[in-house]
Amino acid sequence: MTKQWLLIALLTILMGPAGAAQTRSLHILLTNDDGYDSLGVKAVADVLQAAGHRLTIVAPLGQRSGSGMKITLGELAVVEQAPGVWSVDASPADAVSIALNHIMKEERPDLIVSGANFGQNLGANVMISGTVGAAMMGVLEGIPAIAVSVGLNLSEAKAEPHHFPSTIAAFPAAARLTLAAVNALAARTGDALLPAGHMLNINYPASAPGSVVKTRWAPVSRFGGFRLIYPSSSGASLRSWIEVDARAENDGESDTALFAAGHATISVLKPDWNGAAEVTTGLRDNLAVAIEQLTSE
Repeated sequence: MTKQWLLIALLTILMGPAGAAQTRSLHILLTNDDGYDSLGVKAVADVLQAAGHRLTIVAPLGQRSGSGMKITLGELAVVEQAPGVWSVDASPADAVSIALNHIMKEERPDLIVSGANFGQNLGANVMISGTVGAAMMGVLEGIPAIAVSVGLNLSEAKAEPHHFPSTIAAFPAAARLTLAAVNALAARTGDALLPAGHMLNINYPASAPGSVVKTRWAPVSRFGGFRLIYPSSSGASLRSWIEVDARAENDGESDTALFAAGHATISVLKPDWNGAAEVTTGLRDNLAVAIEQLTSE
């Protein structure tokens, strides 16, 4: 049922103009892991507000990429930088938790949008992504969520005057796809925006303005969009960097493979760590015998 619903929603996104599906204005919590004033957040905020959605922005003070669902204990600096725009000197997951349980406690949002992020979050990389982690924190708090990321061309890492110019150029198109998805969810009269405990993960490729990018539904890959490498060392220190995970490009119809082929992808994620019962029965039986032997000694 969930897959059937997703295909219907995706057809709505692909076949109609960005504003066609909207039937109601949503109150949206906008966050990210690049900082409250990042270019990706601004691009998404501009498009959502222009379409009539109401925004509250609560995001990290600065760059917090790769932080997953990290939480911070102790004193946290929370500052209202402008009306309805808050910075949190902590992780993206902290920002969402503080938004839902402090700043927006009396009026929780209808939806959380996390992004648009600098860099794709595909396959196994969703486990370490601060962008996805922020959205997952919302899902665990009972709020439907969408994570949005735009790909990086790593050869542009040292480009001037701005790093990753093709990512920046793609932010407006990624924001329009995000709006289309939000409006498709808003059009679901009588239904929840998303099935309980689920979220969407959108990835848009770095591309030139005006280029035609097709959007595909995609299951999550076994591999990540990036992999960590350690190309140089100095004494006891290692320098880490990332490279595109070439294994992912041949992973069937997965999000990583389709993204590598130039498509934008939409995947459904569910932050649920339960192992599949059909493959763990024998393991549970083995453990039960071992535990029984231990307690009988």
